[in-house]
Amino acid sequence: MSLDPPRTARAEYREAFWTLAAGAPVVLSVLRLWVESGGELQTTLLLASNVPTLNLVAALFVTGTQTVTMLLIAVLTVGGILNATVRVAAPESRLRTHVPLVAKLAAAAPPWFVIAIFGLALLTWRIFYLPLLVPAAVAVMQRPLWRVHDRLPAAIAFCLAVLTAYGILIAPAVMNAWTGGERLIVLLLVAPPLVAFGIAGPLPVWFARIFSVAGQLAIVVLAVVTFQAALSTPILPMVVTELRAGEGSPEFIRGNVVYADDIYLVVLEEQGGVRYIPTGEIKSTVLCATPEDIPAFGTRVRGFHVEDSLLTALGRQVRPQVRVDPACRIAPPPQNLTG
Repeated sequence: MSLDPPRTARAEYREAFWTLAAGAPVVLSVLRLWVESGGELQTTLLLASNVPTLNLVAALFVTGTQTVTMLLIAVLTVGGILNATVRVAAPESRLRTHVPLVAKLAAAAPPWFVIAIFGLALLTWRIFYLPLLVPAAVAVMQRPLWRVHDRLPAAIAFCLAVLTAYGILIAPAVMNAWTGGERLIVLLLVAPPLVAFGIAGPLPVWFARIFSVAGQLAIVVLAVVTFQAALSTPILPMVVTELRAGEGSPEFIRGNVVYADDIYLVVLEEQGGVRYIPTGEIKSTVLCATPEDIPAFGTRVRGFHVEDSLLTALGRQVRPQVRVDPACRIAPPPQNLTG
């Protein structure tokens, strides 16, 4: 007797899957609008009525790909290590009879999905995080680097050649980071490829139990942080608008653009509240960076800033970053109209 569900049930499963796949980004986007509006219902409704859903999903993809792929790769990495241990554990051991959930998820992931996740991470992770993909890939494949070839001398020669090329690539950046006091950058650029040589292979069963609990707890914490980051990342452009001066000094309005047409520019002010600005009163509008866009490190790897992703770095080669407009620095916060 076949255990497969009937065709009508399979169709319902597919329909439920695509409903979830299409609805989840929309729900998350609405939650982001709610956070963006400061939790005010009317402001949330205003944003929802003026920001197209497709734009929200695109913004969610651009700003959330790095965090989502980081979470998925963490699941695949921890699951890969645990699966290697489960395969060699005794049949009567608790690890074998109660396989951790994260190990089941990693084992169920199809190869094309794993390759796609690592490809997205390669393009969207910040450059100083990219070396972490090496030990993660080794943990997922569970193949030691010195066994990439059937002949051990050839495998060792290949590993030494790759390490040498990598060392030549990052040596100037490591020296600059060390002299600049950026020890975290040095650690992230140097340590992961070395850790990759010892991350494959099963763990001792007694330690695997501890690792299972600690790893799954860490993934839950990472999921919470990822969800918080996805909700708090700005999705509307930040601008400073200068109004034409009347009798007094010029007024600067800093906030996020909600909607613009020939009559009004609608701005969600930085300190809360919505401002409708007649276009005839606007003298100038400049696009500003948010605090999240301001770099914390100065190190560059072959001309690419370590806090850029490869896509961002290539984009800056096509459209070099413009200087910060003085209006973004001197614009005062909006006045408290209720005071």
